[in-house]
Amino acid sequence: MTHPIEIVSRPRKYPFVHMKINDFTVLDTIEGRYNCSQCARSRKFFCYSCYIPVGNLGDIIPTVKIPLKIDIIKHKKEIDGKSTAVHAAVLAADQDVQIFTYPDIPDYSLEDNVVLIFPSVDSVTVAQLFERNVRLCRENNYGFPKGYNVGTLLRKRLEEVVDEDSGGQCTEEQNTKLYTFDNLPIKKAVFIDSTWNQSRGIYKDERVKCLKPVVLQNRCSQFWRHQKGSPRWYLATLEAVHQFLLEVHVNAWGLNKNYKGLDNLEICDNFYKTAKIIDTDEGNMHPLAPYNGQYDNLMYFFANMYDLIHKYYDHNELKSYRRPI
Repeated sequence: MTHPIEIVSRPRKYPFVHMKINDFTVLDTIEGRYNCSQCARSRKFFCYSCYIPVGNLGDIIPTVKIPLKIDIIKHKKEIDGKSTAVHAAVLAADQDVQIFTYPDIPDYSLEDNVVLIFPSVDSVTVAQLFERNVRLCRENNYGFPKGYNVGTLLRKRLEEVVDEDSGGQCTEEQNTKLYTFDNLPIKKAVFIDSTWNQSRGIYKDERVKCLKPVVLQNRCSQFWRHQKGSPRWYLATLEAVHQFLLEVHVNAWGLNKNYKGLDNLEICDNFYKTAKIIDTDEGNMHPLAPYNGQYDNLMYFFANMYDLIHKYYDHNELKSYRRPI
């Protein structure tokens, strides 16, 4: 039985306070470890090798139906037990999230309507995939010195330029188009789960480099293991998956005016400039309804770990917490 969604009382700035995440405090009551039903390895909540819950947790944790397929390419040096990508594979319904360890990956040149979530000088935004009247501000090399590779660290927030006449909104023809899970402009998104230096090697692989790169709207990461030298909007893989699905949903079906789950994530203002904000039933979480937290439960384990770390450790003393402003 899935536990009902319950917003636990948190400090005002708690990043997930208004998100529609099931009550994860039940995880704190689970003692001991269980053997995975597939590989028999001892695990706590889920098997990070087989991507399934252990014990009776499958009857407790939520499952999330997502509108497209997600592939995650993991560098072989990434430690499975520390990867947030596994959370998505465990929580997504119907095995819609698959994880591959490089170099054993599909040849994406053989597939259609697949994009790569990766920052580069050629990247487009999700809004551009939906043919909205926006573009990335590329003037003056994003403000970097000449010859600087903008994809290296994205130290400055990238800005979308909104067409002044349209306000970034769709044309009348685009507004009347009714999207379903079957007619989205993308069918699959590929993510690279690695450090930045590792990811560049994977990106050069012709099976991956053939894909159209997509850059996400900036939002501040809440990940507890910060990568040295990276900006606050360098997201953990799970956060990037959630942000991408959020942007796809908002561009296809709009954003519920009453949804407050993004308030503490510091998403850049341009996200709201291009979003179709719709005043509708506050509790409507139908898959094709304006975004009202439909994918928030992907953050279930992530939010629980964030909660535990901030409860038991002084983040001012731990080096992994020290992030740039």
